[in-house]
Amino acid sequence: MQAECNICGSSDFLAYRGRPNEVCADCGAKARHRVGIDVYERFLPLYATGQCRVLHLAPERFLHAWLQEMFGAGYVTADAEPERYPHAAALRLLLPGGFQIFPHGYFDVILHNHVLEHIPGSYKEHLNAFARVLAPGGMMIFSVPGPYMDRETREGGEFFKTDAERLEAFLQEDHFKLLGADFVEYLEDMPGGSLLDDGVTDARRASIAVRPGKVRFFVWRKDG
Repeated sequence: MQAECNICGSSDFLAYRGRPNEVCADCGAKARHRVGIDVYERFLPLYATGQCRVLHLAPERFLHAWLQEMFGAGYVTADAEPERYPHAAALRLLLPGGFQIFPHGYFDVILHNHVLEHIPGSYKEHLNAFARVLAPGGMMIFSVPGPYMDRETREGGEFFKTDAERLEAFLQEDHFKLLGADFVEYLEDMPGGSLLDDGVTDARRASIAVRPGKVRFFVWRKDG
C-alpha cells in the first residue's frame, strides 16, 4: 500500500536533513505533523465542549486551522517569535518566564511540538510549570526531537558561547538541550498525572510515510 499524507492526501514525500520521506512534497507537513494530527484526532474531541481553553505553542499551519475550528475562541496560540506564525495571530510568550502569567489550572489542553528543547533551563522545571497551568483532568500533548534513548539528557545550551557548540552538543544551533532516556522516565513517574500511549502503531506510521518507532508523542493527563 502506498503511503499518503493524512493532511493533504499526497503520496509524494521528500527527504529532509538526511531523513527519508520526512516532508510531504505537496503541503510541506513534516513527519511530526502527520503523526500529530492522528494523536489529536484520538484525544482532543474529548475536550471540544465549547468551554475549553487550549494553548498551542509554536502553532504549525498544518495543524492550526483544524484546531481553530474545533476549539474556536478558546484556542490560544503563542510563541517567543509570533511573527513566524502570521496565520495564527500568535501572542508573544517568552518561556520560562512566561509561565508565571497564567494562573493554576488555566488551560484544559496544552500542545507543543519541538518547543521544549528551545526553552532555557531544566526540562523538569518546564514540565512541572506546564502541569501547574493545566486544569484537573487536562491534557498536555507534545513531541521533542528523539528523545535519544541511548543517552542521558544534556542541558545548559543557553550558557554556550557559539552556535557551533550548540550544534555539536544538541544537533541544532538553536537547541538548549538534548533529551534522553531520563526524560522519558521522569514523565512516566511525574506526580499528579499519568503518561498515556499515543496510540499510533508502526503500521499507521508506515501508512503516512513515517519510519517505524519514530516521532513519539507524549500524552500526559493530569489527575482529576
